[in-house]
Amino acid sequence: MKSVTAKDAKNRFGQLLDDAQRGPVTIEKYGRPFAVVQSYEDYQMAQQLKLTSLRNAIDEAHAEYAEGRGVPFDRDAVEEIAAAGRQRLSERNRSR
Repeated sequence: MKSVTAKDAKNRFGQLLDDAQRGPVTIEKYGRPFAVVQSYEDYQMAQQLKLTSLRNAIDEAHAEYAEGRGVPFDRDAVEEIAAAGRQRLSERNRSR
């Protein structure tokens, strides 16, 4: 993965956007990874993979419970918690 300093990212923003279309770019601040810029397509795919993974985990837990293993939970409650988490992340990202 390509890595650039925050100063270079600021000074060469157009180049940063072009590079992000080819693969994720890590932006470093004070010598440490601070953020990652990626294409919108890659972002959408990552979000879909996370959602699919969460749904699979929920389905597996339901199956375990149906077999008498595990503890019950409400699928709608889990979806609501996940949506609230996504909302908080979105708000946090907008405030930066």
